[in-house]
Amino acid sequence: MRDRTHPTPKRLARSARPRSTNSRRYLAWIVLLAALLPVLLAWQGLVEQRQLIADRQFDLLSQEIREAIDERLHDHEQILLGGAGLFDASEAVSRQEWHTYVERLRLTENYPGILGVGYSQLVRPDQLAAHVAAVRAEGFPDYRLKPPGERALYTAIVYLEPFSGRNLAAFGYDMFSQEIRRAAMQAAVDTDATTISGKVRLVQETHGKEQAGFLMYVPIYRPGLPLDTAAERWAALRGFVYSPYRVDDLMAGILGKRSLAIDFRIYDGEGTDPDALMYDSAEQHDPNPSHTGLQRIQAYGRTWTLNLYSRPGFAAETDMATIWLVLGLGVGISLALFAVTRLLLDRRAQALALAEEMTARRQESEERFRSVFLHLGQGVVIHDAEGRILDANPAAQRILGATLEQMRELTSIDSLWQVVREDGRAFSTSDYPVIQALRLGAPVTGVVMGIRHARATPWRWVQVDAYPRRDASGVAVYQVYAVFTDITARRQAEFALRDQSQHTQAILDNVIDGIVTAGPDGTVTSFNPAAERIFGYTAAEVVGGNLSMLMPEPYRSGHNGYMSHHLRTGDERVIGVTRELKGRRKDGTVFPMELAVSRIERGGRPFFIGMIRDITERKQLERMKSELISTVSHELRTPVTSIRGALGLVVGRYAEALPEKVRAMLEMAERNSARLTLLIDDILDLEKIASGRMHFDLHPTDLAALARQAVEANEGYARQLQVQLSDHLELERAPVLADDNRMLQVFANLISNAVKYSPRGGEVQIGLRRHGQGFRALIRDQGPGIPESFKDHIFQRFAQADSSDTREKGGTGLGLSITKAILERHNGVIGYTSRQGGGTTFYFDLPEWTGGDADAPPPTSEDDSSHRSTS
Repeated sequence: MRDRTHPTPKRLARSARPRSTNSRRYLAWIVLLAALLPVLLAWQGLVEQRQLIADRQFDLLSQEIREAIDERLHDHEQILLGGAGLFDASEAVSRQEWHTYVERLRLTENYPGILGVGYSQLVRPDQLAAHVAAVRAEGFPDYRLKPPGERALYTAIVYLEPFSGRNLAAFGYDMFSQEIRRAAMQAAVDTDATTISGKVRLVQETHGKEQAGFLMYVPIYRPGLPLDTAAERWAALRGFVYSPYRVDDLMAGILGKRSLAIDFRIYDGEGTDPDALMYDSAEQHDPNPSHTGLQRIQAYGRTWTLNLYSRPGFAAETDMATIWLVLGLGVGISLALFAVTRLLLDRRAQALALAEEMTARRQESEERFRSVFLHLGQGVVIHDAEGRILDANPAAQRILGATLEQMRELTSIDSLWQVVREDGRAFSTSDYPVIQALRLGAPVTGVVMGIRHARATPWRWVQVDAYPRRDASGVAVYQVYAVFTDITARRQAEFALRDQSQHTQAILDNVIDGIVTAGPDGTVTSFNPAAERIFGYTAAEVVGGNLSMLMPEPYRSGHNGYMSHHLRTGDERVIGVTRELKGRRKDGTVFPMELAVSRIERGGRPFFIGMIRDITERKQLERMKSELISTVSHELRTPVTSIRGALGLVVGRYAEALPEKVRAMLEMAERNSARLTLLIDDILDLEKIASGRMHFDLHPTDLAALARQAVEANEGYARQLQVQLSDHLELERAPVLADDNRMLQVFANLISNAVKYSPRGGEVQIGLRRHGQGFRALIRDQGPGIPESFKDHIFQRFAQADSSDTREKGGTGLGLSITKAILERHNGVIGYTSRQGGGTTFYFDLPEWTGGDADAPPPTSEDDSSHRSTS
């Protein structure tokens, strides 16, 4: 029963009403004061913020000016480095070449403010007269060095583009004669770096308003000389590539049409001495600027000081109307809040009804939460402030392997579960996510745990997020929600991937071939143990460096060009092809190797895998074999020739007197000795080509005339085998650079092969037509074609499709190998097309001769890997 001695809620409400009326009267005014206080504080904060914004704006503008100057100086350095590269790539750069280089830079459009780009030549006293005479011989009869006088060293300005206007005054000027310029030039050589001079008066100041000036220098050296020390660099010094600058013009080019709210002065050095003033952006400055600042630019060996000033009205750019608007709105809102508070206090009944409605909505929200809680795919466990389990949804019961009845009143650290970290170590009590969330009062997320129920066998891997809930005061934590995400399948996949990665790594570590991977810029990303053994580097020494460190010249210089060409054009002539080239070990020794390059895509970026095999021993064996074959062939030629001559003499003179069987045996011996002589000659030809001892008399000749001559020379052989030769020459004349005798040997080899493999009564066609930048010769037969299994061996030594061909057709199996070697020395390419049972067409391509140097040897196959036989 209800205790009637205690007042009911209605009675309490009536008794408290007079007191609440007085409370409401003061509460509204308290609300007004509470609202006005933050408004006033906010207004004061905006005033201070306005000053901070102005300070920050001044700093940003100052930084923008400094960075613009830094960037432009860097751009100008790149121009000079490009000019230095032009000199490094050539023994001599002509005045016209220098003019063309600078003209292509379009200085006025791309680099406004630069006065010119020049070359100052180093002249020693004993070279002075010859230097002056050489320049005058170029068409400058009045040329002389300025200023006159004897000095230990001269640096004469011989090139300066654009070569007009003010720049004409600098022609022949010795910059080394002036102290400030000389100091900068000496620093450039001593440090082997780009330098700029101090403030100077340029010799170009011949008219108009005089401006302060400075110069930027890049030293250039004679190629092939050591440059490790300053003394070596001075000994190898060739001169300087430089640019002169008028500072006012340079600043106008840097700043352009920017509308700045600040002015600045530039001083040479770390101080603000008026004599060191190089540039002033305004003729008059505000005597009391609101903002000032100093910036320093470390510019290639010099320090420039920027003294920056705000212009009049700079601080006024911040809109004060906004501050007063905030104050007005704040006061208005405070008054409105005062009125609303009065209204709300007068409508207490409505507030109570609203509270009841909110309570109902909260209950509805809790019911929805309960529904989600029960059906959520993730496990959710609710803990109290002591860490005991209050509730767990079905997903959590499934993941943890226990029912709610088994878990209730237990803690997450109970011995019911075995828990380990990702690395297999056990969790300490304080590291459990729920315990941490209770201790810290903050969420703990992303904790990965392995959990196994005491009565269950399999481990489950979960990711746990723990979220604390606070009571109405917002201070005490009264519950923790632990959310479990089952990641068992993902972890198993990770373990499988790790095992596969370890397996793959074991293969890479134990393979006998070197494996090197690199990114698109040539940076090495991996280097296996076999590669360490081959090159003598450790992986740590190579990874992060460029592939070119493993190459000698000329491969080192051409490597980046090959990579950029492939990435730009997609040309895959070196991708998927095994080729021979040279490698360079850590100790500097060069060795032969085989390289196969493949390309993969990873993360949308190309990567390259190189398989490397050291073939030093194989090359030594090949050389020994070649030497052996050469020696044996030379030793065999004399006795075989004698035997052949003796047999021919016997058969020729005494054939009639010999018994039939003896004569047949002697004729067979003579034929075999002739074939053996041909084989020895072919072997010697191959050996000479391989060793580079075969002479090639390259001169301009007509390939069409050689083709007609070859047809006439082989007609007799074709008639013996009852095969017709016919020419299908589409060109009357085909100029090439070639050795006539060797090209006739190529035609003879290909035509004789075609005749041998053509049927009796068949036809061999010899054609010539234009192909690309040169000519293509074709020899087409009606023979049986080349078997598919033999196509990869067609140009190898002693290669014949069927051993019976040797007996039936004759030949040594070296003709095509010799032909290919001869064509490669002519910068040519040989290939064929064949259809079994449908004949074969051999063709070779030679570049057209257009009047170049007939004495220059063509590149060999090692120099250009693109000249390959094709099938």
